[in-house]
Amino acid sequence: MNRDRSRRAGMTLIEVILAIVILGLALGTLIEASSRALAVVRQARNYEMARRMLGRVDAENPLRLKEEIEAGQEAGGFEGGPEGWSWTRTIEDLGEADEQKEGLFRLTTRVTWAQGERRSTEETVQMLYVPENSDGVRTLKPKVL
Repeated sequence: MNRDRSRRAGMTLIEVILAIVILGLALGTLIEASSRALAVVRQARNYEMARRMLGRVDAENPLRLKEEIEAGQEAGGFEGGPEGWSWTRTIEDLGEADEQKEGLFRLTTRVTWAQGERRSTEETVQMLYVPENSDGVRTLKPKVL
């Protein structure tokens, strides 16, 4: 009778191995979930930074100071900003092909950054109506009298 009790008092090797496997699977799942959560946080931080950088492009390169609004593209980087970030701004004249849209421009601003080997982009698209002034020029720059 004492022998039966001593055999049942401890765990068998199979029970120990099974407990370790279950514990390992649970820890692996927790580590995977936390790394995915960190990746989502990193991505959200990058997109928030991209929104700030889009605003910075408009503040540092304002269209209202250009002598004339014309179709074209310009690009640049962020001096003193995050490394590996750049921007492009494309202005399309929608009135070239359609007289009813004369003075209408599509302004697309893109901010691009590298995250490891993957490149990501955030962009805004705005429509601008810029009628000709009395001099026949399309500009947002205020006329100084």
